[in-house]
Amino acid sequence: MPRRKKEEAPPVGTDGEVEVSNVSLEPQEVKPARKRRSATEEEATEVVKRKSASKRTKSKSDVEPSEDRVVATLPSPEEVSSAGSAIKVRFRAKGETQEEQKAQQVPKQRGQTRLSTKKEDSQVKRGRVKSTPVKQNPELQIKPKPRPFTPDLPPIAIPADAPRIARIADRPMIVIEKQVIPPFIFFGNPSDERRLETVLAEIEKAASAGVHLHSLMIEFPVDSQLAQDAFDLAAYLLARVVATDPDAKLMFRVVFAGAPGWEKKFANAAFRFEDGTLAEPSVCDPGFWGEAQRLLSAFVRGLLALEEGRRIIGIHLDRGEWFFADGWGYDTSRAAEESFRDWARWRYGNDNVALQAAWFDGKARFETLKIPEYGTVPLSGESFLRESRKERKWVDYHLFLSDATVACIQRLAHEVKKASEGRVLVAVSYGYTFEWAHPANGHLSLGKLLRTREVDIICGPPSYRDRNMGGAAAFPGPIDSFSLNNKLFISEEDFKTPISQGAEPDDFNPVMSTPQALEAAHWRGLGCALAHATGIAWMDLWGNGWLNTPAIWQRAKKVRDTLIAATATPMSDPDVAVLIDERSIAYLNDQRAFKQLIQDSREAILRAGVSAGFYLLSDLAHRIRFPDAKLYIFLNAWDTRPEVRAAIKNRLQRDGKTLFWVYAAGQFENGRPALERVREITGIAIRPQPFSSRAGTTILNRKHPLTELLEEKALSVVDQLEPSFFAIPEEGCTVLGEYTQTGLPSLVVREIKSEEDPSQVWRSVFLGEPLVNEKIIRGLCQLAGVQVWNYHGDVVHVRKPHLSIHFSGSGHRTATLPDRWHAYDVVSGEIVSADATHFRSTATDGETQVLLVGEEIEVNRLAEVNVDSLLTLDQVPEAEPDTLDDDTMHHELSLLTLSDADEFMVLFSDAPIDDEEEEDRYQPRGPRAKSGAKAAKKAAPPPKERKKPVRKQSKEADPGETKSTVGVRFRAKE
Repeated sequence: MPRRKKEEAPPVGTDGEVEVSNVSLEPQEVKPARKRRSATEEEATEVVKRKSASKRTKSKSDVEPSEDRVVATLPSPEEVSSAGSAIKVRFRAKGETQEEQKAQQVPKQRGQTRLSTKKEDSQVKRGRVKSTPVKQNPELQIKPKPRPFTPDLPPIAIPADAPRIARIADRPMIVIEKQVIPPFIFFGNPSDERRLETVLAEIEKAASAGVHLHSLMIEFPVDSQLAQDAFDLAAYLLARVVATDPDAKLMFRVVFAGAPGWEKKFANAAFRFEDGTLAEPSVCDPGFWGEAQRLLSAFVRGLLALEEGRRIIGIHLDRGEWFFADGWGYDTSRAAEESFRDWARWRYGNDNVALQAAWFDGKARFETLKIPEYGTVPLSGESFLRESRKERKWVDYHLFLSDATVACIQRLAHEVKKASEGRVLVAVSYGYTFEWAHPANGHLSLGKLLRTREVDIICGPPSYRDRNMGGAAAFPGPIDSFSLNNKLFISEEDFKTPISQGAEPDDFNPVMSTPQALEAAHWRGLGCALAHATGIAWMDLWGNGWLNTPAIWQRAKKVRDTLIAATATPMSDPDVAVLIDERSIAYLNDQRAFKQLIQDSREAILRAGVSAGFYLLSDLAHRIRFPDAKLYIFLNAWDTRPEVRAAIKNRLQRDGKTLFWVYAAGQFENGRPALERVREITGIAIRPQPFSSRAGTTILNRKHPLTELLEEKALSVVDQLEPSFFAIPEEGCTVLGEYTQTGLPSLVVREIKSEEDPSQVWRSVFLGEPLVNEKIIRGLCQLAGVQVWNYHGDVVHVRKPHLSIHFSGSGHRTATLPDRWHAYDVVSGEIVSADATHFRSTATDGETQVLLVGEEIEVNRLAEVNVDSLLTLDQVPEAEPDTLDDDTMHHELSLLTLSDADEFMVLFSDAPIDDEEEEDRYQPRGPRAKSGAKAAKKAAPPPKERKKPVRKQSKEADPGETKSTVGVRFRAKE
């Protein structure tokens, strides 16, 4: 997904300057940005530095004090005017308090002590023998336990009257003092006076439709004076919004940015993109982001101290949506390199032997690790994954970059909660798992973010791939995981309209050419929100009046009321659960595999006409409750970690469930080659075909429920990926298709039963071709007994009692119902079907139907529900703990976990083995290697000679993509 590009706001001169009459600064605090500090401030800073140096020992990860270090402070009550509107937030040099010193102090590292007998100890005490340290083999020393890479922050108590996310009828909703705030937001970008007036006009129309939740963008440079300016601007905007909408609730979208010259002040955070341009400050630098935390804390406390501060219910933390775009390269800053070493120590338990074995590099050491070279040719050649252990350093870096990004977000979120004393919600844009094919995208740690207490709301726009009339406008991430983890997901519908009053640089965002197209897109978004328990944001991304017409906001009232009415009935589980593993994407080498196996599969499932939920694979291992579906689709289970493997075996291999494995599964177990263990989770043993075997399958049995809906050549023309895999048939297997070239089984169904436990009856389906389309999904549903609601390839979102259909093409349509049901059209307010198993419609291309379906009594009740009565709760539901294992938030299991061979390994006994990859893929497994020089030598034999990897010619980055922040300035700086 392209990053929303930065538009340079027009310069604001004397005529355009905004007068902030109700926000003031003390005269002595108004300083030019580059003015030298006073002698008093310099002396105070020197005293603080001398005291700090004498009282505490600093670790390498501590933030070194600099000449420009500032401390954010709140105003005293006397500094707040009686009206409460004149607020002064000072950012001044200040000595550290004792609490700050204690927080930064680290205990001394305990040294190695010599083991001695009692006799020797007594002689030492008497002075007869000198006590001398004994040099020990570093490989035999006990390794100190590494500190967790993910910050372990103390929880912040949430006051009873504070905004919170509560589950109402299984839907996450914003609740304030027993009052439900509909999850429908208007977003505006008031980047200058003209745009501010436009945004305020839209806010006025939104308020008339009952939409009182607004979000405004604020650029937040990490600099004391510029942060003060951001505060002045936020206070001014708050006053203007409240004057326009007296019932307003406000969220500020705080966009962090480096101030001019930041690369000199925070040199450790500086690096350059592949095209040579200066990148944004590294997310790994504690200096830059520590300063950001301090300024953010004062910003939040100052806003809440305003007279209208109670109107602020949330802070949206943003930094270009926290992603690293394709072609940018790697974060090669000094801060990233040091952080990468800390991450590796944490991941490998501070054990060099484990690191060397995982990387197949006997010279690897934590203290000398470097960021791997970007753009090198993988050793795996044309494989779609980096499968060699010698490529593990790249896989680890991809995982590290995402973990570092989430760790930065977690610290900022905790600072907001702490500064507000739990009275502000925290939102963030993250989790675009279905959008980024390049593994260094920074969005591979959504599971860890979902288990972060301090984050309440996660946002993201519909995919830009296909959002016009008739398009899927698919969600960017596993949309049902957010609700499952008690987070509210907000779909940011930044649909560009033809009534824009200015030019915008986001050429990746298509214009909704007609009012009818925009209306259909809005209803399509509502249908998605109803089926997947999310909220909606209508966005005027550039403040150019995209939504500035009364007709649009008349429709908004219906959308708002429908979202509220949805809380009148509990949600049902989906029939189909689609599972995506974000961590496996770190292995990805061939971006075609991402498109074919992940993005195309997402759209095919949405057009298959079934009730489907989309989840992270890790949810299986972390959530106590997981939806009880009939069919489970594994899109990219390439690395099945032990806890996920156990969850699949215990939760899914039972009760008649059907498990569908696409192309390849279980190649690794937490980073170790584990192809021989695939059968444990799939029930079907697989192995690779000869290299460069041509793709394409011949269907052998056309009377089977899985294949009877497929055309004769449905699987004959397929884009080829390397390697390809075939199934090993055994008892209970039915071979439905074979590779046309090799004749090996490519489509297999196996029925699995247990004589000891009748409940352990399940079915496994393996398809070796990298292809998923809607007809394959419908065949699987027919096999698994899943209801298909639409057979026309339209975009369908369904979770009983809500059904929406976005038509692709025109003509007659037939929707099938599970029983003799009623269907009520929410948009037109009419019953379209009564007591029938199906209903017919005449479709117009791009039109959307939003329906209530079910028994007559239930449909009538939901259609006539009093929306206002649902806005007040008798009691706010308490969040129930639903985390299966908190430990996995901070630690991942060792990469050296080995297992015994399974009985089906005999099937591989006569297989030819590629000598060059023998140590990587088919090495027999044994007990865990022990520490020691001998074990290290055995675990990491010298690698065979290979040609030195060469750098690929990097593509020129899109110059627009490097501009990631939106300028938000009101006053011209002197």
